Amino acid sequence: MAEVRRLSLESSSAWSESDLTLAQMRALAIIGLRQPLTVGALSSSMGMSLASGSALADRLVRAGFLKRRHDADDRRQVLLELEAEGVALLQRIEQRSRAKMRRALSAMEPHERDALATALGGFIRILRAGSGGSS
Repeated sequence: MAEVRRLSLESSSAWSESDLTLAQMRALAIIGLRQPLTVGALSSSMGMSLASGSALADRLVRAGFLKRRHDADDRRQVLLELEAEGVALLQRIEQRSRAKMRRALSAMEPHERDALATALGGFIRILRAGSGGSS
C-alpha cells in the first residue's frame, strides 16, 4: 500500500506544479465535493481546530483557489467555494490521474484486470457496509 501511495504522489504533476501542501490540496478536494462549506465543516472534515481550518482557508483565498461568501439564510455563516482556478486545478489533476489509470489498466493482462475488478468490488462492498475497521 505504501508503494501505491508513493507512486500516486509522484504522478500528480498538476498538484506539484501548484506549490500547494497536501493539507491544502485535501481542503480543495473536500470543498470541491461538498461546496459550499463552512470553515467549521472543513475543519471538522480535516480533523483540525477551527483556527487551523480558518488559517488554511485564508491561505487558499489569498492564493486565488477559494472564495468566501456570506450565507444568504444566515449572514453570520461564511461559506467557502472554489474559485475558477481551484476548479481548474482539481480538473487537471483528475484528468491526469484518469489518463494514468487508463494507461496502467490497458497495460495489464486481461486476467489481471479481472482480478483487480473482483478485488476492488469486494473492497467497495466492505467499505459500503461500514465494516472496514478503524485505525
